[in-house]
Amino acid sequence: MSEISINAALVQGLAAAALGLPTGNEGKDFTPPAVTLPWAKWHNLPASTDVASLGAGGVDETVGVFQVDLNYPMNDGTGNILAAVQKLRNYFVAGRRLVYDGQCVHVDRVTRGNLRPVDGWQRISVSIYYSATTIRPEV
Repeated sequence: MSEISINAALVQGLAAAALGLPTGNEGKDFTPPAVTLPWAKWHNLPASTDVASLGAGGVDETVGVFQVDLNYPMNDGTGNILAAVQKLRNYFVAGRRLVYDGQCVHVDRVTRGNLRPVDGWQRISVSIYYSATTIRPEV
């Protein structure tokens, strides 16, 4: 259940950040709103799960990036999209603990990409780097 709980903790955090935007979820169909309205879409990009201690019942560490793509109308300027970036930065501060069903996910840092045109929108991708420790099941 660790994969599910890690993902759910991150998605729950995104909801708590209160962007107030229609948001596409990974693995589900999503139709962006009219080109005059902003929207977001998230992707969980697990990087690796490494052994932190040996044996059955040992500990593994999963690290990854929770990416939120912010999409705003072309020629909207930078004010609105940067305000959304700042909302994410304000919520996902380094050291924040996100918990879902007993699984804790630590926010390590947040970065953002450049403003760029994508499919008729201007986009900034915000990368939330995370780590989570899980207990390996007994066999």
